[in-house]
Amino acid sequence: MNRIFAHGIMLALALLVSVQTATAQTTSNLCVPEGTTFGFFNGVNKTRADADFALQKLKLAYGLKDGQGQLMRYELFYNWTNGFEDFVETFSQRLTEQQVVSDRYELFSDFNAGGGTWSDAIATALSGFSDSITNYMNYVNARDVAYITSLFASPPTISNYVAQRARLDTLTLQGNKILLFAHSQGNLFANSAYNYIIPKIGASSVALVHVAPASALLNGPWSLADKDLVINGLRVAGSVPAITKTIPGYLLRSPGINGKRDFLGHGLLEIYMNPSLNTRLEINSFVATKLVGLIAPTASASLGFITVTLTWNGSGDVDLHTTEPGGSHVYYAARTGVSGFLDVDNVNANGPEHYYATCDPARLQTGTYRFSINNFARATGRTATVQIASYNDGPLLTKDLDVGPEKGAAGNDSPIFVASVLVSKNATTGKYTVIASQ
Repeated sequence: MNRIFAHGIMLALALLVSVQTATAQTTSNLCVPEGTTFGFFNGVNKTRADADFALQKLKLAYGLKDGQGQLMRYELFYNWTNGFEDFVETFSQRLTEQQVVSDRYELFSDFNAGGGTWSDAIATALSGFSDSITNYMNYVNARDVAYITSLFASPPTISNYVAQRARLDTLTLQGNKILLFAHSQGNLFANSAYNYIIPKIGASSVALVHVAPASALLNGPWSLADKDLVINGLRVAGSVPAITKTIPGYLLRSPGINGKRDFLGHGLLEIYMNPSLNTRLEINSFVATKLVGLIAPTASASLGFITVTLTWNGSGDVDLHTTEPGGSHVYYAARTGVSGFLDVDNVNANGPEHYYATCDPARLQTGTYRFSINNFARATGRTATVQIASYNDGPLLTKDLDVGPEKGAAGNDSPIFVASVLVSKNATTGKYTVIASQ
């Protein structure tokens, strides 16, 4: 049977089963459908624990429901911190945004040749960078000076972007409205995410709120305090947005919602979300307005306890294969498994393909799920991105890999292994856990 003709038949069946499954899932106790995802992009010098703590404070501030009465999911779109490397990365990204250079990985010819460091490269472009380093050292409170004196390897900007974009693909496939909330350097990542997803779902389904934006480019309303020494100190590298609020000096400011003060005037919890400061009222207004105005995109995939999304960078037909714990092989020719379903199958270009394991505990199998890909046709030389996520924990693993040689149907029995997850159930509590491995 012709592959595309078969795809059409299977798609019709998929839509029927998907609707039935989605209806059943609304009564399950493993997943609860949410209308909006609140995505938080953290700033510089934040560990994952720091960023998770801030996310929980944002959840307390904005509640469990969006402005339309639907449940709201909170997720961290984390960008890695490695001390001063973040500060260098901020300047690098700003240079790219302001078109001083076209690609941050080709910052300058001497760097391409291996003859320069990030510090040297940026200093070449910015005559005031040395002064900026000195100022920054003076500003930093309780930070190890070793981070500044020892610059590390190239920051993982590309890997951050890939993981964040893959997650947005999954959320929008499931029909989620998206509110991006970014602080400090997180605005640079949020701008990239916003510009990536807008062409796919339109401006009515996604919004961005900027807090202390370390970016001259804005895709939504912003809040910037006049005594934010970090952002206003970035003016040496070009323009930053206009100040929106005047706040009291350090000695006159009350502690923030984490019980701490920030003499830099930059902290999200200490300054911008501080209920005693006018920045908090401003940000609250932005968030409320955006939440009320968002419109859900059309859902083409179902919510799952486990979800796997496959995309690739160009034309061709790459297939997602799942082997469930009981041995069921789920792919384009057998889209229904014991626990899950391939509800999105793309045969033309870019993806996505999407597998989900049910939220119904009566059907969800424990054990190992294996995920693989096959270059069915016309995709040789392409790079695939596979992201595995769980309902409880969000993204667990994101992996890029070459799609391999074209194999057609012959590759169905020997697809390229990507990763696996182990689903376990605690016999005492009944709680399920998901652990991913490569």
